[in-house]
Amino acid sequence: MNGDYFSDGMINRQRLLWTVATRRQLDRWEPYVAAAVRDDGLSESRDIWSAEIEHHFTLVAARHLIQALELAPTSVSIDSTVRDELIEGRDLHERWLDNLPVFNRMPRVASPPRRSGKAFAARNPKSGPYSWLRWSNKTGAQLLPHVSAPALHELLDAVEAEVLANDDSLERFVPPRAPSPWLHQDGEWWPK
Repeated sequence: MNGDYFSDGMINRQRLLWTVATRRQLDRWEPYVAAAVRDDGLSESRDIWSAEIEHHFTLVAARHLIQALELAPTSVSIDSTVRDELIEGRDLHERWLDNLPVFNRMPRVASPPRRSGKAFAARNPKSGPYSWLRWSNKTGAQLLPHVSAPALHELLDAVEAEVLANDDSLERFVPPRAPSPWLHQDGEWWPK
């Protein structure tokens, strides 16, 4: 039954919808990371919580995008580790009650109860999925240990380009991009 519903047009719509949603969440989350790196913008407790909230919903939107990409063949390639970690990261955030006690203790003293947590833990023995202000000057803002914001932006650009090449009438649904809070210079990422 779903096969009849998800025509090419609906697949393009869903892919673009979740691309826009993921980019919107990145646009909301990344300024908090940049402010934390500058050490000048997260003095308010509500900003710290806002960073955590936007991080969480970025993972939710990215997971929906992966589902939309899996509806039919696509020319967009996703690094398998990035794909796996986005799926696992969303799962671990969804099941926070079981996973916070496992991943927010170092060294880890317990094993994750589910397959997604076990896979994430095996790949990341010394880090967890709940660091919403992670950053490196070499990779930029980090959603998860192996998922940088710049890498996710590249994926979003590729999906958007493919969808609009298939159906340029959808371009009217794409909002303008927010200005980046980052300077990318000489292979390094620094907050503006």
